[in-house]
Amino acid sequence: MDPSPHKLLFTAVDYAIFAGLLGASLAIGVYYALSGGRQRTTQEFLLADRSMGCLPVSLSLIASFQSAVAIIGVPAEIYTHGTQYWFIGCAYILGLLVPAHVFIPVLYRLKLSSAYQYLELRFSKAVRICGTLTFIFQTVVYMGLCIYAPAFALNAVTGIKLWGTVLATGLVCTLYTTLGGLKAVIWTDVFQTVVMFSGQVAVIVVGVYQTGGPSEVWKKVWEGGRISGLNLNPDPTERHTFWTLALGGVFLMWALYGVNQSQVQRYLSSRSEREAVRSCYMVFPSLQLALALSCVMGLIMFARYCGEDHSHQLQSTKADAMVIYFVMDMLQGFPGLPGLFVACLFSAALSTISSAFNSLATVTMEDLIKPQFPAMSERRATLLSKALAMFYGLLCLAMAYVTHLMGDSVLLVALKIFGMVGGPILGLFCLGMFFPWANPIGALAGLAGGLSLSFWVGIGSILNQTPGPRTLVPDCRSGLVSNSSSSSAVITVTLRPSGLQRFYSLSYMWYSGFTCVSVIFIGLIISFLTGPIREEDVTPGTVFPLLGKLLFFLPENVKQKLCCVTPLPQMVREKHMCV
Repeated sequence: MDPSPHKLLFTAVDYAIFAGLLGASLAIGVYYALSGGRQRTTQEFLLADRSMGCLPVSLSLIASFQSAVAIIGVPAEIYTHGTQYWFIGCAYILGLLVPAHVFIPVLYRLKLSSAYQYLELRFSKAVRICGTLTFIFQTVVYMGLCIYAPAFALNAVTGIKLWGTVLATGLVCTLYTTLGGLKAVIWTDVFQTVVMFSGQVAVIVVGVYQTGGPSEVWKKVWEGGRISGLNLNPDPTERHTFWTLALGGVFLMWALYGVNQSQVQRYLSSRSEREAVRSCYMVFPSLQLALALSCVMGLIMFARYCGEDHSHQLQSTKADAMVIYFVMDMLQGFPGLPGLFVACLFSAALSTISSAFNSLATVTMEDLIKPQFPAMSERRATLLSKALAMFYGLLCLAMAYVTHLMGDSVLLVALKIFGMVGGPILGLFCLGMFFPWANPIGALAGLAGGLSLSFWVGIGSILNQTPGPRTLVPDCRSGLVSNSSSSSAVITVTLRPSGLQRFYSLSYMWYSGFTCVSVIFIGLIISFLTGPIREEDVTPGTVFPLLGKLLFFLPENVKQKLCCVTPLPQMVREKHMCV
């Protein structure tokens, strides 16, 4: 008889480990509230006095990205569809190189507090406010997802009421973010990253042992068709191919690691530009490790259950529930390990959520409030920043309820949110940094057009859902054919959409790239129609000389006419390290 993990309550050891995580996170917040400058200035509360080294910053960058959504969502994706998703790791190379050598130098040298201050320097105050409001919307919606994912897990394995666990997650996170500022957020991220990796490794080690060893795992996933080949199909409506993941994923990474306030704020908190660049480089191997651990978990799950769905035993129909079932099935009889994994999920969630709360407080303070009240005292500004962090914490708790109503995989929902809203923001920054003749009217038109297109295709895909490719693969237990999905399958039955339905069927991995290019295209057309900006009117240091580098073969006078040779500030360039 199959075990029923939802009936297995935590042992005392599990509760102790989980309580230890929450207590340690809160203690770090209290420590930074009572030490150093005691978070008395906005510079300390929001930017950690620009004093952080590359190691804690890099670990914080990882923790901010590797949320509970990824830890639950990626294994569920691999279990259901095979290893094709693993190719997103190819996007990490360009996805981190460009932020390290383009976005960081521009934003760091301008000595900003908010990434969206750049938009006012480059375009206008109106563009800055629109960019800030777009980011706030994206982050509040995504945070509801991040709070709900681990709360659902804790509810499944302890029986604690779901909304009690949601409140525990949100309130602890809100408290230490409000008390300790960015320093507390970064150092709790460091601690939580260690817990996060430990929990995943524990599940993998026990899972391989329980399944019969590495050779048995490999045999079953191979026979079950879960090892995906290189799918080079260029069709953009194909859900996952090498191109959608490796190229579409690059735009997703730029939106996350190039212009997202949560990540930019960490770069800006570094003690030097060199440290900021190094922290970006140090993220790469850790992200690959995190991706590998999540994918291996999915493969071990398949080796254990061969595609069977036990999510109903957790009173859920979501694929993500299978991951929780798997963990409790594997770890029952190992006191402390279920607590460690739930602590791992909460670590990932807390690190992402706290980063968001701090970032939301920063952009609201720096972009919306301070410009209206320039004479506000430092003490009052700091108190207001803390109040904003608490307000956003409570707002995101409300969004967790909305997430509860969504039927999709948490990974799918998260990537759609980043593509639909993060893509237009990325396009706005790229328009400003790479195209010197883009003007404020073009920027506003581009952002409005990009958001309109993204919501058109995003909402259209929800309202006009069509059955995706249905693949018949060999069952790894009986050798019979079962309904599942994998690129190495024997038979694939595909229903191809046509007309407008095909537009709505665009792979969600292309959302970021599609909307980013749309913003640039619309922005440039409107800029030329309304009068391109002159090079001498561009704020120094806000344009990266990308076109000047790409058009190196043209004479200097031609490049001057094209307005594409604006250099970065020379006086700071000498301090920049080429890593």
